[in-house]
Amino acid sequence: MTSKLSHNRPPELLKSLSNRLAHSAMLPEQRELTGMLRFAGLLGPRSYIPGANSQAARGDSAKADRVGIWVRQSEDGHFVRSTEMVDEWHSWANVQRIEKKGTKLRVLLIGESVARGSLLDPEFTPALALRMILEARMGKDQVEVIDLARVNLGLSVIDLALSALALEPDAAIIFSGNNWHCPVCPEELKAEIHEALCQSGFPGLKRIGSQWLGERIRSIVSDVSGAYRAHGVPLVWIVPEFNLGDWRIPPMNAPHLRDGGNREWIALLDAAEKALAGNQLSLAAELAAKAAELDEGTSAAPWQALAECSLRQNDIATARSHLEAARDAVQWYECWSISPGTTSLTQATLRAEAERQGDPIVDSPQLFSEYLEGKLPGREIFLDYCHLTVEGIRITMAAAGCSVLRALKSANLRWQDVAGEVVGPAAEIEGEAAFLAAIHNAHWWQPSEIVHHYCHKAVRLAPYMTEIMLAFLEVQTRRAPMLMCAAAGKIAETGSSLLRHYLLHYNRQQLDRILLDGIIAALKTVGVNAQEKLERRRREEHSFMSGEVNLLDDYYCASSLLPQEAIGLVMRREGTIVSADNQDSHYYKSYWRESRFVFVGERGCPAQLQFSCRLPHLEEGVVRIEVNGKCEARLVCGRQWSNWEIGISGQQVRDGLNEVAVNWPMPEFPGIGAFETTVADMADQLFPEFLCLFGEIESFRVQRPATAIEARDADTTGSAVDIQVTTRPALRRRSGIPVAQPN
Repeated sequence: MTSKLSHNRPPELLKSLSNRLAHSAMLPEQRELTGMLRFAGLLGPRSYIPGANSQAARGDSAKADRVGIWVRQSEDGHFVRSTEMVDEWHSWANVQRIEKKGTKLRVLLIGESVARGSLLDPEFTPALALRMILEARMGKDQVEVIDLARVNLGLSVIDLALSALALEPDAAIIFSGNNWHCPVCPEELKAEIHEALCQSGFPGLKRIGSQWLGERIRSIVSDVSGAYRAHGVPLVWIVPEFNLGDWRIPPMNAPHLRDGGNREWIALLDAAEKALAGNQLSLAAELAAKAAELDEGTSAAPWQALAECSLRQNDIATARSHLEAARDAVQWYECWSISPGTTSLTQATLRAEAERQGDPIVDSPQLFSEYLEGKLPGREIFLDYCHLTVEGIRITMAAAGCSVLRALKSANLRWQDVAGEVVGPAAEIEGEAAFLAAIHNAHWWQPSEIVHHYCHKAVRLAPYMTEIMLAFLEVQTRRAPMLMCAAAGKIAETGSSLLRHYLLHYNRQQLDRILLDGIIAALKTVGVNAQEKLERRRREEHSFMSGEVNLLDDYYCASSLLPQEAIGLVMRREGTIVSADNQDSHYYKSYWRESRFVFVGERGCPAQLQFSCRLPHLEEGVVRIEVNGKCEARLVCGRQWSNWEIGISGQQVRDGLNEVAVNWPMPEFPGIGAFETTVADMADQLFPEFLCLFGEIESFRVQRPATAIEARDADTTGSAVDIQVTTRPALRRRSGIPVAQPN
C-alpha cells in the first residue's frame, strides 16, 4: 500500500530536513546524517518494506500453497503443519492436518490471541464455542470450524486472510485489531515523520501515524472484503473492545513537550493526585484537564485522573470517554503501547469500512454495553487488557454465529437466542484461567486489588489450585532455572494442559511481590499458611548475606519498573539497541522521578550498596537514596559517571524484602528539540526514546560489608545525612568492554 501522505510531496516539506543535512555534514558525529539521508530517501529503501511480500502482491490467494503454518500437500490437496515452522506451532491451534474441503459447510475463524482464547486455550476457545452454536443449529455432520487464530498476529492478518481462501471456505469470521499499531517508521513516511517530530513533537507524530494506520486498516478491510466477495464467501468482522472497567495504564511521564512543558505537566499531575486524595473532584478534574491539554493527548495519566473523577460521581458515560482517551494515548504506536489493545481509531475505521463494503459486523463495544446494561466492560468480560473470559467468548461467538447463520441459512436470530448453546468448561478450568490472569495482570503492572481478586477466584473454583500455587511460590523463589525445579514437575503433574501450556512455557521467574502476596492471601482463605515458608526460602536463595546481589537483575527489579524502563531493560539485555545513544545501550534508564528496587535481607545485618549513576540532563543535582522509607544518602551527581558506596546499618535492614528508592532531581527538560536525536534510530527501525531521562544507572549491587558499619541517624529536623559514602571512577560499558570514565 502506498500512503496518500507520500503523494506529491511538496518541496518545502524537505526544506527543514535539507537544512539539517547541511548542518550535520559539518559535524564529527555522522550517525544523525546517515539517519536523515535515509529519511530523505537518498540511501535507498531498507531491505524490509511492509506489505511487499503480502499475499495480495503474489497473485490469486485462493491458489496459495501455505496457510499460516499449514502447507498444501500435492497428492490430495490437504494441508499439514510445516516442520520448518515448528517454532511457531505453539502460537496456533494444535491441529496437525486440515483436510481438503468435503461436503460440510466450512467456516473459518481468523484472528489474533483474543480469537485464540489466550489464558483459556486449549481447554476452551472461541472456535470451540462457535462450533457448538453452529452444530446446534445446523447439525454436527453439516458444519466444520477451522481455527486460524494466531497469537501476536498484527497487520499481517491480510496475508493470512487472503491465503485462507485456499481452504475453500463457505464463510469466514475475522476477529482482529488489538495488535494494529503504527510501526516505528513506515518507509513511505520517513520525511513526514521527521518533519512532524521536529516541528510539533510527539503530537505531530501521532497525527501522521494515526493517519497512516487509518489508511492501512481501510486497505486491509477493502482488500480482504473484495477478495472474499469475488469468491462468493460471506465475511464477518468482529470489532474488538478493551477492558475499560479494570485495566489501568501504568503511570509514566509525558513525552518531550515543547518549551519545557514537562515540568508544568508534572506539577499539574501532582496537584491533581493530591486533590483526588482529598476528594476535591472539581479541582482534580480542572488540573488533569490542563495537563491533558498540555500534552495534547499523548499521555494516559491525565485522562485516567479525569476518569476517576467521573467514576466517583457515578458518571459512567463520561468516565468511558476519558478511559478511551487514556487508552488511545498510548495504544496506537507499537513502541509506545504498554499492552496489546484496540483503539477508537481502529474500532471506528474497521466499523465504517466493513459497513461500506457491505460486510456484517459484530460490534463488541455495543454488544458488551448491551449485555452489561451500560456498565464499563471489566472482569466479567475480560481476563486482562483484551483477552476474554468464558462469558466474553460465549457472548461474542453467539453474535458472530448469528451472522454466519444469517448468511448461510437466512436464519434471523439474536445472540441471546443462541448463547445458551455454548457449554463452558468445568469450573476448575475457569479457576486455572483465573490464576493465569492473576499472573498476567501482575506482570503487566496492574493494581494489587485485581491480582488478589483472581488469586481468590482460582482457589474458590479449583481447590487443587492450592498445590499449584504452592509449587508456583517455590518456582518463583528458587535461583535454579524453572524447568530444573522439582516444583515445575509438580505443576506438570497436577495441572491441566492449560496450566502446562502457560506456566511452563511463558512464565518468567521474578520476585513478584504483588503476585506472591496475592497467592499468600488466597491460600490463607483455605487454611494454608505459606508466608513463613516463602520468607525462609527467600532468605536461603536471595539474601545478600550469601553473596553479592545485582539489583538490576531482571529477577529483582522487573516488578518494580515502569513500563518503558522494563521494556528498555529487557531489550537491552537481549542485545537489541534501543536508545538514541547506541553506546549507552546497556544502562538502566529511569524515566521518572523515582526508581524502586528490592533486596532480601536479614534483620540486624548491615549492608553495603554499590551504586554508579549519572544525570544525563543536569549539570549537577542531588540523588537521594532511601532504604525502607528512610533517607540514607544524598549524592551530588552530574553528567559524568560517579561511583558510590553507601553503608546501611543493621538497624535499617529488615527480615525479608527491603525496598530501596532512588529519588532523582528534576532534569532540565530539552523539549521537542530532543527529537532531533531520534532520527537515526527511527530510520534504522530501532526503539526511539521519546521520554526525558531523569537518571541512568550503570550498576547497583548490595552485599555484606567487609567490616561492620555503624549507622548514623538522621538529624532532629528529619533531614538525612550521608552514611559511609565514597566516590571513585565508574566503569562505562561499551559493547561489553569496561572503559575508565573520570568523575
